[in-house]
Amino acid sequence: MKTFCSFSVVLILVAFLFVGCSSKDDNNPAGSNNNNGNSSGTGFASMKAGSWAEYLLSDGSHQKLEYIGVDNYKGTDCYVLEFDMTSNGESTYTQMWLDKSSNKAILYVIKMAGIVTKMDIPQTQDIPSSSGNVPASSVKLGNETYTTPTGKKIDAIAYKSTTAAGETELWISTQVPFGSVKTLLNGKSQSELYDFGTSGAVRNISKQEAENAQSFGIPQ
Repeated sequence: MKTFCSFSVVLILVAFLFVGCSSKDDNNPAGSNNNNGNSSGTGFASMKAGSWAEYLLSDGSHQKLEYIGVDNYKGTDCYVLEFDMTSNGESTYTQMWLDKSSNKAILYVIKMAGIVTKMDIPQTQDIPSSSGNVPASSVKLGNETYTTPTGKKIDAIAYKSTTAAGETELWISTQVPFGSVKTLLNGKSQSELYDFGTSGAVRNISKQEAENAQSFGIPQ
């Protein structure tokens, strides 16, 4: 059950992160950087391999999002994302592999207490495309300046929208890998950017570990 909960959290994070990954404008958090061999464009095709962003979550834990780059799984070239969660001194590592040609997730891997498990996801699994944009129902609140706890100043744009969960405020920036700066739900902070960089991401689940991991399934 704990593994399935982690999977659900990653799906939510991926859906959230793609908000704003669109054309080369104020809503494109990837910017125009080129990665290792990828042509310039939008979404992960223009994000530099090794980029990362670290967030402080409302429960006091830290979540680090890393773009590892392009790798191949069972003959399919994939964008590889890693999500590192640290809470109470313990770390959990998860990876999402997205088919480079379709942006659909095809593999999910989790590493907890040194044990690695994986789930092959059917190609029909619908994961938000990196060509998405800020929802049309969102209202632009204006430009904001955000300073990370490490002293980096960020120019961001704040948006507000109403969902089933309540009123959501989203800050995004082209200066930050993955685009996310700050999120609030009903006025309460859910995540805030702690630090970021365009190099130095560390891969904690190797390709060999991912390929040889024990398989698990999603509970019905």
